[in-house]
Amino acid sequence: MLSHGSTVAFFMGGKKLGKKIMVDEHTPKQSSYWQRFLHPWFAVPVMIVVMLIAAPFMYRSYKLSIISDPGEPFDVEAFISAHTVPDSENALVPFRNILTLMKPSNDKTYPECGTALWNRVSINEYMQNTLDHVKDNEVALIEFEKASQMPDYCEVQPAFINYTSSFVTTCNIRSYAELCVIRAWIASENGKDAEATKWLLCNLRTSRLVELHGCIMNRFVGIALHNLTSETIIKWLARQQLSQTELEKFLKEMQTIQQMTPPISDQIKMEYLMVLHSEEILQGEVFPSSTPGAAKAVLPWAFYFQGEPELLFRVYGHCVTNNLRYVDLPKYKRPSRSSHGSNICYLFVKPITESTHPSNLSPEKIELAADSSVLFQLAYYQTGSMLEAVDLETMRQRLLETAIQLELYRKSNGEFPDTLAQVFTSTETLPIDDLEAKGAILNYVKEGPLHYRLWSVGADGIDSGGVNLTLDKDAADLGIEMKRQP
Repeated sequence: MLSHGSTVAFFMGGKKLGKKIMVDEHTPKQSSYWQRFLHPWFAVPVMIVVMLIAAPFMYRSYKLSIISDPGEPFDVEAFISAHTVPDSENALVPFRNILTLMKPSNDKTYPECGTALWNRVSINEYMQNTLDHVKDNEVALIEFEKASQMPDYCEVQPAFINYTSSFVTTCNIRSYAELCVIRAWIASENGKDAEATKWLLCNLRTSRLVELHGCIMNRFVGIALHNLTSETIIKWLARQQLSQTELEKFLKEMQTIQQMTPPISDQIKMEYLMVLHSEEILQGEVFPSSTPGAAKAVLPWAFYFQGEPELLFRVYGHCVTNNLRYVDLPKYKRPSRSSHGSNICYLFVKPITESTHPSNLSPEKIELAADSSVLFQLAYYQTGSMLEAVDLETMRQRLLETAIQLELYRKSNGEFPDTLAQVFTSTETLPIDDLEAKGAILNYVKEGPLHYRLWSVGADGIDSGGVNLTLDKDAADLGIEMKRQP
């Protein structure tokens, strides 16, 4: 039996023991998981690894934050649908077939024979061989003239166009056009000016056809054909003996053909399609096929972390949006060109008073993003040079039409007019010089009854007085000095 003192001691000891047991049950372990995770020896390496993984993605986000996504600058699907040419209307196959009809020339031909003939250069052996070559290919040239009357032309359909698209047929057309220039000279020399107009109009129609539904390269080919034919028409105009009615008909047909000219914006849109369809091609420029296998697996990721190809599409989209708003205006009505940076985008400065869509960024921001895009540096973007070439072509056509109007006046009155106002009876119809800063009237000076000078200020926008006038793109003043043969 326990005594009272022993019992008290027992319960007191049990109380202390219970307290000790309870304390031990709630004491955390010294090496818990959280302590291990937060320990510097573990946490710091983990954070470094996480940051290394996240850094490239953060850099990509930064690159893309430089420029917003403008979306489609135009309705791409509708554009493709509108510019897809059915085979029944396409002059492509007839133009291709001409190559099979062409008889080969010998090595002793003269490539610039047509120009030399119209300049009245004495015929040498090489020029005679070229004339014989034209006569041998009469059948092929007749088929070429028929093909030029087809309603449409497209060598590469817009749904498939890219940077590797081939335009062999389009490029070959120039050689046929040069033969037509000679054919027109032969007809004119034989007193058949009406027949000469058939070949001149054939070339003009062809120059418009190749520009339809094409990229910038197509436009350059069309401009080259138009320039070649315009220079020929001016030389022919000085000697032709058409009646008033026949010349009026020629002018009307020429103006109708000119209406086939596509707006510049069509070429800008086609270039955009080329970029959309050329992502892998552009990456191939950065990572050629000779790249080692291990590098090929890594480099595309490095490319991705630089924001590509999304950065390319964003920059290009903004460029197209900016350009489409102004390129179809006459030069004197367009805003000035941005002078920010290298201006590889050929951007226009927006007038301050003009309301703009929020997605239309300033030229400075677009240029900044363009400079940071690897793919954009590789993208084919020649808007600046194309615009200059198109503006010059427009003025050649206007000079040409004005010269024919002046010739019609001479046929009625026996001499050229003293002023353009005698030909164009209202100020609205007077020919405008788009290359002059304010869109002034073309310069005209009558030098004699059968002699005048007609000119535009040319590409540099500076009037040099109409000296040494030609239709060449590098001429100080773009124009015509007409000395009509009696």
